[in-house]
Amino acid sequence: MIKLLILVTVLSRGWSAFMRNKFTVDVENVQVCPDNDKLPIPIRHLKFSHYNRTHKTLSYDFGYDRPIDENIGGSVEAARWGDGGWIEMPFLSMQQNVCKTFGRYFTESWVTFHLNAGMAHPDRCPIPAGNYSIKNYLINRTQFNLPFWSGRFRIMTSFKDVRTKEMIQCSSYVIKVTEIL
Repeated sequence: MIKLLILVTVLSRGWSAFMRNKFTVDVENVQVCPDNDKLPIPIRHLKFSHYNRTHKTLSYDFGYDRPIDENIGGSVEAARWGDGGWIEMPFLSMQQNVCKTFGRYFTESWVTFHLNAGMAHPDRCPIPAGNYSIKNYLINRTQFNLPFWSGRFRIMTSFKDVRTKEMIQCSSYVIKVTEIL
């Protein structure tokens, strides 16, 4: 009987019927990727700290040695903490033209981040080559109402030259997703 009820629910409403609750997302840590020192312009002076109970700040220096245009792709890798280690999950594989793709799917965070880095037009592509700094970028504990799961996740974003596959930029975020009951 239970199996029939689950089957009817899934067929009538889809898998999201089981994940309609609200969640909070709390960034626990921000790190550079293991090969940061091999990047054309490594991330420098990374500082992640608590501001108050619901906010944290992020500061660091970074740069792009070439414009972030149609020749630069990007990916987002996700892993969930379990069984004493990270379990890889498919998320967003390498996408051509990271500026347009991330600008479309992650508009608010993409524009806000690059605006805080001092870019004149963060909503336009390409992002110019140059050195940039993020100073005390405020990260708040956000709530969202999307199908997701509770748990601890590592989200790794990377930019690569589409032609040569050379890594341009890479950072890693550990987040905790908690269901609001």
